[in-house]
Amino acid sequence: MNWIPSVRRSIVLGSLLSISGFLSTASAEETDEPGEGLRDRLAEICRQNDLPAMAVAVVNSDGLVEADCVGVRKRGSASEVELSDRFPIGSNSKSMTGTLAAVLVDAGKIQWTTTIDDVWPSTAGMNVHPDLKKVTLDQLLSHQSGLAANVSDLSEQAWADFFAEQEAPIAERKRLLKLALSQPPSQPQGSFGYSNLGYAVASAMLENRGGEPFEVLMKKHLFDPLEMDTADFRSMKSAKKLQPPMLWGHRADSGEPIDPRMAGAENPTIYAAAGTIHVAIEDYAKYARWQLSGDPSPVLQSQSAMDHLRKPQVAYATDGAEYGSGWIILKTGLGQALTHTGSNTNTLALIWIFPESNFAAIVCTNSGQSEAFPACDEMIRYLMTEHAAVSRAPEAD
Repeated sequence: MNWIPSVRRSIVLGSLLSISGFLSTASAEETDEPGEGLRDRLAEICRQNDLPAMAVAVVNSDGLVEADCVGVRKRGSASEVELSDRFPIGSNSKSMTGTLAAVLVDAGKIQWTTTIDDVWPSTAGMNVHPDLKKVTLDQLLSHQSGLAANVSDLSEQAWADFFAEQEAPIAERKRLLKLALSQPPSQPQGSFGYSNLGYAVASAMLENRGGEPFEVLMKKHLFDPLEMDTADFRSMKSAKKLQPPMLWGHRADSGEPIDPRMAGAENPTIYAAAGTIHVAIEDYAKYARWQLSGDPSPVLQSQSAMDHLRKPQVAYATDGAEYGSGWIILKTGLGQALTHTGSNTNTLALIWIFPESNFAAIVCTNSGQSEAFPACDEMIRYLMTEHAAVSRAPEAD
């Protein structure tokens, strides 16, 4: 299995155009009429788009506003999805990687300007291509490194081999570095060029300076402080331990269910930072609420580190949108928005955060079919109509 970054970027771009157009015409008056129940709306959207299941959560500064799910864990089965089921969030993991970077910056273990050469100088025996030596952590997190989009762009055989996960994740990433850093950039540096590979390199930098595996650092510094008890990284080792009832993904091309215990149901561990996190929707909502609040505590120490996560770094693929530290950032009628779409091609997750309007929403589905994004997009629009304008934080006197 391979991610197709151009397709995934088109999905997010479609979301920006669709939601932004909606926000430009939405008004508080449009939210005054009571809507249908959340569960009914979820069921209707699933039925209209032939999706196995969907889960949603809405938060504001006070906490969880509502959450629900409908559908089945596996197409053709009678096993109903529950809020405790862990959905893969794909590239939505990237903002969490950015957050971990901010944790280590706060601790003085790394800087946003730390370069690949700072971490792996020639004396360390790493054969880094000269054009990659000065690439910074910030550039990796904002897709400006020039690194290829995916491992498969460098070597199809190497990509296939990584699915075997023969070694521990930290050792697998060291093997990846030898391949990725020895070759010249394949995209322009200093401008936006989506790169899952860049996030894999960033995670290796963080675990080098953090002194522990990336997965351990993430649990210690993000999942545990936010009490995201269900959040974890999928690996073949953990997948083999799964027991029914299990949430199954469904293939993008056919809609057929794919066993979560098999290789290819998720990306390999080298892509942990780019998107192998699985989490229950209500725990994911805890992360959304923290991002919505803008308060560094309990994850970060400084406001400057928190603010950096929302700092635009580079122009994104459409006018008015920018990218920084794992978020697509844009101005809307509800104020600045942070958004991202994630998919492992068998599932899809969509998150929108509106700090100035005191509203955030998450939608996940266990299908990677073409109908998955329009369904999640429609659900987000419905949630905005029901909650966003009326949740706007009061203006200061």
